[in-house]
Amino acid sequence: MSAVRFQVKSFGGSNGSVRVAFDGKELSGRLERAYDALHEMAAADMLPYMPVRTGAFRERTRGANESMIGSGEIFAGVGPMARYLYQNRVMVDAATGKGPRNIPGVGPRFQKGAHLTATGRALRYASPSARPAWFEAAKAARLKRWLGRMQAILDGKERKR
Repeated sequence: MSAVRFQVKSFGGSNGSVRVAFDGKELSGRLERAYDALHEMAAADMLPYMPVRTGAFRERTRGANESMIGSGEIFAGVGPMARYLYQNRVMVDAATGKGPRNIPGVGPRFQKGAHLTATGRALRYASPSARPAWFEAAKAARLKRWLGRMQAILDGKERKR
């Protein structure tokens, strides 16, 4: 593992103590760029693992993540369908035990205010690369790349894009 490098302004000591002065603004900027890069990589790398039928779910999630850069938070999915898609479980109305009604021209929808509960049945994703817990799948596949790029930014080897 390499060390974070930054410009030391002064170095001195007396009576057994050490005093180091450095430009924290430069290091702070690198750290911010590293976190932003991690956010962007994670958000982009999980997209291929997400289920897609029309692309609307992916686009809403991508848009929400773009608005969150710099916050330290990332969305694995956005909208009412995110939970059951991520967990790969068929959801039913807890009160009736029934699935959503199909509304012509709109698609499947639950009654407004319905409390949903997961069943033991798994969903069948339309896209062959889709899988449940897609953020975890992306992290397992790309974590070394993410950490390598963050380290390069912290070391000052990667310039601001």
